[in-house]
Amino acid sequence: MAIDTYAPCPGGTGKKIKFCCADLVGDLEQLDKLVEGDQISAALDQVKRLDEKHPRRACLMATRTKLELATKQYAEAAASSRGFLDAFPDNPLALGHAAISDALAGRVQEAAAAFDKARAAAAAAGGDAAEELVRIAATLVQAAAQLGHVGFAQGIVDWLGDAGLGNEEERRLLAAIVGSSGVPPALRTRVRLEPLAEDSPWRFEFDAALDHARHWRLAKALTAFRSLKGVAGESRELFSNIAVLCEMLARPMEAAESWATLAALRNTPPDEAVEAAGRAIALETEADPDRSPVIRFATCAAPLGVPAGEEGVAAIDLLEDKLRHAGRFDQAAFDRTQWVSRNAAPPRSAWRVYDDGTPGRLLATLLLFGRQTDREPEAVLQGFAPDVAAARPAVEACLGCTFGADATTDAMPAVSPTNWLVAAQFRMQPPATMTPSPAGQPSAFDALLDEQRKSVWDRFLAVWPDTALPELLGKTPREALRDPQSARRVEALVAEGEATSRRADAASAWSAVRKRLGMAAPATIDSAKPFEDGVPPLRWHRLDMSKLALDDLRGVLVTAVDAGFDEAAARAAENLAARPEATPADRWEALGVLESRAESSVRKLEILGELRSLAKTLKTSDGMLDVAELRVRLQRGDEADVVRLLEHVRREHGRDQRVIQAFAEVLMEAGVDLSALAGRGVPGASGGGMAPPTAAPAAAGGKLWTPGGESAPAAGEKKVIWTPN
Repeated sequence: MAIDTYAPCPGGTGKKIKFCCADLVGDLEQLDKLVEGDQISAALDQVKRLDEKHPRRACLMATRTKLELATKQYAEAAASSRGFLDAFPDNPLALGHAAISDALAGRVQEAAAAFDKARAAAAAAGGDAAEELVRIAATLVQAAAQLGHVGFAQGIVDWLGDAGLGNEEERRLLAAIVGSSGVPPALRTRVRLEPLAEDSPWRFEFDAALDHARHWRLAKALTAFRSLKGVAGESRELFSNIAVLCEMLARPMEAAESWATLAALRNTPPDEAVEAAGRAIALETEADPDRSPVIRFATCAAPLGVPAGEEGVAAIDLLEDKLRHAGRFDQAAFDRTQWVSRNAAPPRSAWRVYDDGTPGRLLATLLLFGRQTDREPEAVLQGFAPDVAAARPAVEACLGCTFGADATTDAMPAVSPTNWLVAAQFRMQPPATMTPSPAGQPSAFDALLDEQRKSVWDRFLAVWPDTALPELLGKTPREALRDPQSARRVEALVAEGEATSRRADAASAWSAVRKRLGMAAPATIDSAKPFEDGVPPLRWHRLDMSKLALDDLRGVLVTAVDAGFDEAAARAAENLAARPEATPADRWEALGVLESRAESSVRKLEILGELRSLAKTLKTSDGMLDVAELRVRLQRGDEADVVRLLEHVRREHGRDQRVIQAFAEVLMEAGVDLSALAGRGVPGASGGGMAPPTAAPAAAGGKLWTPGGESAPAAGEKKVIWTPN
């Protein structure tokens, strides 16, 4: 396609092609044809030759960098980007490409600073580079989201919307990418830049800084706000704005310090102080995910003293038999192909190691290796370091061996102490035979789950209050409560646990922690219009839902579900389902939330029955309700109902591939051999007029879009971060 010589220069110079690179029009047209024909490598070779022939030409340098990024030649792109920026330090595309190179190298703060300059340079140039800058922005959003810098990513999305760049679908997709990246609860609430509430001698400087920020000159705004610390040290608006700007400029530690300062100010309301402390905790973790103390994965090995030859094999058999009868070990299945694919010899057997409590807590995994060409028989014990230390004496006594020192390095996986406690598993003993439970009565599976949950939360309540936590700067919750500033951090952790726990038992456990530590219960929030009153969603579980109008209740439900504030969603759903004025669609939405949080199979079946009635009213398919019920019936061992559901799906949903696929997945989860059911008219079988399920498409995870490359991956069903106006 012929190039319009009055179009902006593709090198971001701010000039028209006719007055910038008229002698290269033919070459640029040829490059365009190669790119349009998907001959990216040929185009890159061509632009390299042109760059050597015509050095320091912005259009060629920009195109070369873009094509190197598109072909994933990141080292070459970084070198080209540096040369481009050295030649044109105020060029928005040079700055934008430098931002991408920094982000791909993990230098997110430098990337944010470069993009801030690129944005300002593009505005000064009249916006001629805006289209290419949108592509650069999309890349940076994905890179920042992958690296966990939520504020930087969300700030770019806000800028695109504020400037009207890109289309609505592109901005929605980028927002979905940010929301699906695992946003900490404390950062899910939007905090906007605040104007000064009262007149003051430094209002002019404050308003000037605010104007810079609102026109997306973030670095200038931050510098101006920082200069006011000496005269406005008690201003909540000042520290809030500094923190927001630092989040958008990928400076998490400075942002955390500003939120902590805001939390400590005397004029900060208690709830706002707690939420500011929560943001500080989240940003400290963003700056240093592995800050001490953490629970690190550990492994240790011990040689097994067994003779050579057949006697050696028999000796290991005896050791395995000894483990089998020791009482604290269960043999575990493992996938040998995972070892073979890494060219590693698989173990002879794997064992779960439990403590001697009732029920026993899972401590570690024990692997037994036979004699190999390059090594003697050995035992390997692995798990989290405190658990490996607890398991070691019992394993050594049983096997008659001595383990070496734990191998723990920074490269090993690590979790926070809180997550380590919550993820505990206990040894459950299912009955020898799973007999169907009477209708309306809990099943044996319910009893096992209840016992597991009780064991987890009893231990959590006993241990967490006296566990040193990185979120409390190495203090235990009990110790932190003695200091007013540290106490806000404890309150933030407990409040987030109550608000965001996906299961009711977890939310109840956090409330029990509050009581055990002597913390006051939070007051109910009396607001009939939480959106108008600006109640942050982190506090919505404290709303008196009965006072909300139907529209506000709907808004709280939908928004809380999307943003992951599960306790508020559950309370809103309970209230909405009970409202006589609620529509069938309202009740369908509310009951769906309640079904996902129901803990017992009896309650799940009750809710599914109500949803079936609503499906008839709404004239919608009940196929996915069959899928949900099948999972519950299989857990309960209700064989007659399983057969009934299979027949119902064959008869009513035999042509609905979505339902068939979901049914097949549930059956496979339960260990049902679908190939053995072929010809019986069962979902997932090839007979009975029903096609076998197709494999679910693999997600294209970890793919990073680059300018000139393919489009950004779709976000699918993942949630979008919600931020209130």
